[in-house]
Amino acid sequence: MRGVAGTLAALGAAFVLFVGAAGASAQGPRVEPAPGSLPAPGSRPAPGIGGPPDAIGPPSVPSEPTTPDLIVDLSLARVSITSAFQGESILMFGMFDPPGEIVVVVAGPAARETVMRKQRFLGIWLNTGRQSFDDVPAYYAIAASQPLQRLLARGAGGEILSLEDRLASVKPATPRDTADLARFRAGLVEVKRREGLYPAAIGQVTVQAGRLFRVDLPFPSRLPEGVYEVRVYLLREGKIVAAVSRPLPVGKVGFSAQLAGWASHDGALYGLGAVLMALLVGWIGGSVMRRL
Repeated sequence: MRGVAGTLAALGAAFVLFVGAAGASAQGPRVEPAPGSLPAPGSRPAPGIGGPPDAIGPPSVPSEPTTPDLIVDLSLARVSITSAFQGESILMFGMFDPPGEIVVVVAGPAARETVMRKQRFLGIWLNTGRQSFDDVPAYYAIAASQPLQRLLARGAGGEILSLEDRLASVKPATPRDTADLARFRAGLVEVKRREGLYPAAIGQVTVQAGRLFRVDLPFPSRLPEGVYEVRVYLLREGKIVAAVSRPLPVGKVGFSAQLAGWASHDGALYGLGAVLMALLVGWIGGSVMRRL
C-alpha cells in the first residue's frame, strides 16, 4: 500500500509541473525592462509613453507670441450719394490691446488724373499745358491719436504714407522735367484740397480707458464713387504690430443713380432727353412770363 501511495504522489507532482509549464508557454515569454529604463517617480514621461509626441509644455502656454487684438467697426456700411447729398461723416470705433497708438488712413480708388495749367494771354486765360498722373487716389485722409511725425519718427511704419509720400509715388503718364512735374503735383493737391478730397489737417483719434478709440471720418459732397479702403494701424514704439482693413463702398442711390446709369449706358438718349427737358422748361417759363 505504501508503494502504491508513493507512486500516486509522484504522478500528481508530475501532473502539476506539466500544467504550470503549459500555462507559461501559452502566455509567451516575459521580458524584463533593462535597469534604468523606467522613468523616475514624478518625472515627465518620454514621447510616446503616456502622452502625445508634442506634449512638451502645458497646452495653456502658447509656443509663439500672439498678434495683439485690434477690433474696428464703422457706424455706416456704405456712403449713399443722393440728389440732396451734402457730405457725410462716419464714426469709426474699436478696441485694441494696450499699450499703443492708433493711425487711420482712408484712401479712395486710384485712377488717372489730368492737371491743366492756365496762363493769361492778351487778357484771356488759356490752357497752356497739361499733365496726366496714374494711380492717383480719389480721396486721401489720415487720422492719428498722436502727431503723425512723432509716431513715424523711427521710420518703422513704412506702410503708413503721408499725403506727400503717397503723391511722390504717383507716376506721370508722360515724361517731363522734374521741376515741372513738382509744379503739376502741387497743382493737383491744390485742386483736390479745394474740393475737400485731400484734407490738410490730420484727424484726431480719441482713445478712452487706454484701449477704446473713436474717430469721425468726414467725406465731402463732391465725393467720387468707388470702393474706399479704411485701414487702421496699431503702433508700438513706431512699429506696426497689427493692422485691420475695412472696405467702404461709395455710390449713388435713388433717382440720381438712375440718371447716372442712363447717361453712362445711353448717352445719346440722355442728351436728347436733356435737350427736350430744357426746351419744355423754357416754353413753360416763357408762357408764365407772358401772362404776368
